[in-house]
Amino acid sequence: MPEDRREQHLFAFRVGYAGRSMEIRVGRTAAVVGATVLGMLFVLLTQGIYDIRDNISKLRELRALRERASEQDLALYQLHTKFEGLVAEVERLRAMDHRVMSLAKANESLRGGGDTGIGGAETPEGSAAHRLDRLLDLEFDRMRKAMLVDVKDLDLIGEKLDSRRLILESVPRGWPIRGILSSGFGVRTSPFTDTPVFHHGMDIVARPGVEVAASASGTVVKSSFEALLGNVVVLDHGSGYRSVYAHLAERVVAEGAFVAKGEPVGTVGNTGRTTGPHLHYEVRVNGLPVNPARFLN
Repeated sequence: MPEDRREQHLFAFRVGYAGRSMEIRVGRTAAVVGATVLGMLFVLLTQGIYDIRDNISKLRELRALRERASEQDLALYQLHTKFEGLVAEVERLRAMDHRVMSLAKANESLRGGGDTGIGGAETPEGSAAHRLDRLLDLEFDRMRKAMLVDVKDLDLIGEKLDSRRLILESVPRGWPIRGILSSGFGVRTSPFTDTPVFHHGMDIVARPGVEVAASASGTVVKSSFEALLGNVVVLDHGSGYRSVYAHLAERVVAEGAFVAKGEPVGTVGNTGRTTGPHLHYEVRVNGLPVNPARFLN
């Protein structure tokens, strides 16, 4: 009988030394449970490492953007300083012109004092005034050209900042609704066919009727009903970014309409092929689906 019971265990080993040893037996059930726990710990550890690497990459991108913004702020400050110096130079030339005109008037008033000894080389008054005007014109032309160069630099920087601002405004950000994530992006087992399939978005469970908000400003390029997605709304945000909101109970925007970030596009529903009320949310870049989790925070 002890031999039969011993054969029911998967492992049996003895710990200790002769006379004071203890036999430990591990059954099949304990081995299966232990392997399952180790497998789950391995999956959680792998997911944690992936999340940490993803967060580190995002932090590096954010640090690079901050450094570029600081460089642009410094360039704008330098251009502003040059512009202030240019204004000061113009004021100095104006003061100089005023002094020259005052001296010319004073010299004219002194000429009426009678016959005095005068001599030396002479230059016609018109020629002297012409030379002074010419010198002032040349100085103003030099300053005007320098000012035009600075203005062109400011325009170029402004255009770059505007283009980057448009790109940033085109990127979907935040959760379209508050809910529970029931299915993520990537390969999953289909709840309908029980086979591996690729899920192009993420499913967020929420109460039916909850408003679904646009994750970025954009134009409605689709507002219709499809067999699989049910009531679906697609927004074009520009710069190649689009967002998809599917299984809606109702659509509150029409094709061609402009929707600002945070405005509703519909409500949570159960239309199309679903197993329950939820929002199917996608983000596409240049026509290709990407993981929406990258744009939630």
